[in-house]
Amino acid sequence: MWAFGEVNTAYERARVVVLPVPYDQSLSFAPGARRGPAAIIEVSEELELYDCQLDDEPARVGIHTPPPVPQVAGDAVASHALIEEAARKHLASGKFLVALGGDHSITLPLVRAHLAERGGFGVLHVDAHDDLYPSWQGSPLSHASVMRRVRELGLPVVQVGQRAVARESLEFAKKEAIPMFPASRVAAEGLPLDEIVAALPERVYVSFDFDALDPAEMPAVGTPLAGGLGFWQAVELLRAVFAEREVVGADFVEFSPLPSLIYPQMTAAQLVYKAIGLKVRQAAW
Repeated sequence: MWAFGEVNTAYERARVVVLPVPYDQSLSFAPGARRGPAAIIEVSEELELYDCQLDDEPARVGIHTPPPVPQVAGDAVASHALIEEAARKHLASGKFLVALGGDHSITLPLVRAHLAERGGFGVLHVDAHDDLYPSWQGSPLSHASVMRRVRELGLPVVQVGQRAVARESLEFAKKEAIPMFPASRVAAEGLPLDEIVAALPERVYVSFDFDALDPAEMPAVGTPLAGGLGFWQAVELLRAVFAEREVVGADFVEFSPLPSLIYPQMTAAQLVYKAIGLKVRQAAW
């Protein structure tokens, strides 16, 4: 089962690793993100590997899907350590890493791993929420606090798609000069792609929460909010960033499969594969 796409390329030949991280101990609303990676990987076998938009078959560079990263029940610190260790192993082997969550807290150990193995970069945070709380429900390692922790690492953060922002988070964002491009602005003006790209440094890590998408297109998330991005808006955002910046890694998080619906899994798999294709084009593999 653990193969993103039709074939699980041998590790030595694969340029891309799709890492399942089924950790969701920090979710604060609807549970189920631990089942997200398996659901996305399962439907990915039905993807058309030729991308007509890119006129390429991204899977040609080889995509390897290892077993999921284990977690330690009830221990966020130990679970995050396992995630960081796994990510560093793949990065040290020269792979481009795309992680599938799991809740958004997994971004912190993934960013730490990339920082250790790849050097400095900024983080593009695409999400319905700001995730800038100092802590949430008593935990500083909550999914609602992950971008606060990332900012504390000294990394620049740019936020796109937000439509639920706490007053104290907005004050923190202003104090830290975190650029925000909320969904309301996108709805009124369209995506300000030039501004978003200009706000990013030359090297970027992409963290994409599936609840950034409108629930009409992506209902299978833990905290759905109306008024989100459309699928093709998300693709255009990724296309612009990959075209103008060096993307060092990515994660796609908070997909919670719904038993009665199959299309959200395919939507998620398509977006992940699109990101891989954009990296393949960027790296000229």
